[in-house]
Amino acid sequence: MDLQEALKLFPPRLAVLVSTVDKDGNENVAPHSEFVNLYEGNRFLVGIDKRHDTYKNILETGEFVVALPTIDLAKAISICGQTIPRGESEFKAANLTPVKANKVCAPLVKECIVNFECEVFKEFETSGNGSIIIGDIVDITYNKDDVSDEISTRMNNKVALHVSKGRVFTVASGETVDTKIDFK
Repeated sequence: MDLQEALKLFPPRLAVLVSTVDKDGNENVAPHSEFVNLYEGNRFLVGIDKRHDTYKNILETGEFVVALPTIDLAKAISICGQTIPRGESEFKAANLTPVKANKVCAPLVKECIVNFECEVFKEFETSGNGSIIIGDIVDITYNKDDVSDEISTRMNNKVALHVSKGRVFTVASGETVDTKIDFK
């Protein structure tokens, strides 16, 4: 079986926005779907391309924010995945609002339902241009009114799941949005 065909058998993956800031204070936010909440519960694993500003900024500061966008932000997610010159803000391009975080220098994403402030725990280089960053969660910002029992919260929320080529997103209930903006 062809690898690319076989990979299509995977279900949609969680789409997160990772915000960072460089050593000069320039803000960056980029979508990632190579993301895992590790079993320990207080750490995230994010797969990142070493050629991207997100990776460079994380190495410079040792910090980042993982934000969960809703399906209503599908177009903004796709815009954040576009190539934007280093130093220019994807926040501005995607009409997202950076908010000062409590414990890290990277900004929160106001429009997201939850923001996890993280400090780098460890980096693992992979083959090629990939890197795996594991971050310790040091603070969390969310609206407690959005959370009820686990099943209802997970099945009824509108957290965006990445389907295809950076442009198609869905949610657990089946609502789907095609932004018609490719970024990969």
